[in-house]
Order: sequence, then structure tokens, then C-alpha cells
Amino acid sequence: MKTRVAIVGAGFMGRTHAAAYGKGRLESEVACVVDSDPGRAAELAAALGSRVEALTDLGPALADPDLDAVDICLPTPFHRELCVRALAAGKHVLCEKPMAPSLEDADAMLEAARTSGKTFMVAHVMRFWPEYVEAVRLVREGAIGRLRRISCERLSAPPAWSAGNWLLDLKQSGGAVRDLAIHDLDFLNQLAGMPLETKATGDLQDFAASFRFAGGVVGTTWASYTMPRGFPFRMSFMLVGESGSIEFDGSGGSLQVVRGDTLDVLAVMGSRTFRQNQSGEGLDGYFYEIAHFVDCVRSGRTPGQGRPGDARDALSIALELEGLLA
Repeated sequence: MKTRVAIVGAGFMGRTHAAAYGKGRLESEVACVVDSDPGRAAELAAALGSRVEALTDLGPALADPDLDAVDICLPTPFHRELCVRALAAGKHVLCEKPMAPSLEDADAMLEAARTSGKTFMVAHVMRFWPEYVEAVRLVREGAIGRLRRISCERLSAPPAWSAGNWLLDLKQSGGAVRDLAIHDLDFLNQLAGMPLETKATGDLQDFAASFRFAGGVVGTTWASYTMPRGFPFRMSFMLVGESGSIEFDGSGGSLQVVRGDTLDVLAVMGSRTFRQNQSGEGLDGYFYEIAHFVDCVRSGRTPGQGRPGDARDALSIALELEGLLA
């Protein structure tokens, strides 16, 4: 039987996740869509098929013995409550990033997962985004020698697409630090571990930060939700090692890799140029993320990426930055 999933939240991310379950012959299906706005829940449910139920409360879904998993795509302040409820009801949980508003909330979610024995994964999609996956692989294989520097950018116009504009409410979202840069903070942590020293300048919506890691690795990031309204979303990175470099310029589909005197443009399979409010038709990072979750649910394996402990580490760095920028 297919893994049956409840999508909680019918906004941009809920729609994106819902579309991914229908791709690539996954042994999964969306059983219901839950949203406090009945019209929005009904619209997404109808788009997914006549058998998908629209609900305004999660309770009936949790009471359904045939429902396997809950996919939480609501604003961050709701993550802890819904995650703990779903795990206590015996459901597997995929929760959007950032994991939670606070480390206390994150720890409560971790404990609920431990107690339940169910799969719990946090949707840090860059862990599955092809250019980022390939760059990590190359670094791990020593393609550019010992890593020395990591530089990331993630730039966006003000996020006016969120329901009720909750992303513009700094108390709910944490601004560009917690909601946007969390991707790059997780990437930095994946490559270099937790920072030994952190510095930052700017504010919660537009900031630059620098980090010092073990082994002499230096990291920098710039993230902004204050770009002009017509500015196309951009994410990019550069990794510099003792014998080479890897660069992703944000255009999608390739990496520029320098090894010694040689520059190669490496094609990356399964990539696409990111478009805000568009999930795309092909298999992309969102699909690979959902596929990994479904595989873990069906096999009983612990997630190899999107691990809650890693998500907590990224949140910890973000909260430190928020303190520096306050």
C-alpha cells in the first residue's frame, strides 16, 4: 500500500510538497489537506484529485488509522505543537524549516520523536538540492584539497507571498536570519561543523555574517529580504580549498570547478532554476527531499539528511546571529 500523508498548510510550501508526492512513481499519496482557510484547503485538495479530503482541523487526520504521516508546512510558531501532536498520535512527521522558533521548542520536538519511535525529518531542502549535494560530494572526495573558505549569498525581494504576510512579522519568522539564511547556516555546518566564532552586521532582514570554524576554515554569508521588488531570487556559493574551488552562481544546472590550472563546468542532473511560488514539473530538490522522507517511513531507516539534530544546530547558529543583530 502507498504511504498516505496529510499536508498541513495549503500555502506556497504546502503546494510545493504536495506536488512532489505525485512525482517519480513514489509509493505515496496525499490523503488530505489541512488548512484553517477552508477555501484554500479545498482548492489544493481539488487540484490533487477527487479522493483528497479537505479539512480545517488536524484532529480527524490524526484519528485516521490509515494515515501514515503528517507533512507540516505552516508558519514556524506552529511547528512544535503540531509536530508533538502528530508524533504522539503515532504518525511520522516531516516538518518544514526552520525547525522551531527556539531551542526549547526544538528539544521538545526531538524528545517527542525519541519517545514515539517514528520517523521525524526536517525539510532542509538544500541538503537535497543537486548543486549543493554535488559540491559537498566533491569536497568530501578531496577534489579541491583541504577546505579553507565558504561564502554564501541568498537574496530575495520582500516575501509578500506568505499567508497573512507572516514572513514579514519578525516575531514569527525571525526575518532573513532564521527563515532565509537558515539554508546557508545549515550548509556551513554540514561542511565545517559548528562555528567557533561568529560576527554579524546589519539587521534581521538584511545582514552579513562571518564565522571561524575548526581547522582554520572561514565562512561568510549575506542574506537579504530587502532587495527591490523586481529582483529575481538568487542563491549562490563559493567554496575555496588549498588546491581548487567550486562555485555555483545561482543560475542552476552546473558548477564551476577549478582544480589546479583546470576550469571545468560540471553539469548537474536534476537541477532547475529556482522560481518563487513555482515548484516545477521535473524532479528537483523538493522531490528528492520528499522521496527520502517516504523511503525512511517505508523502510524504517533513520534519515540520512534532514536530521533533526542538524536542523537544531542550524537554528542555534541563527538564534546566535539574531542576538548579535538585535
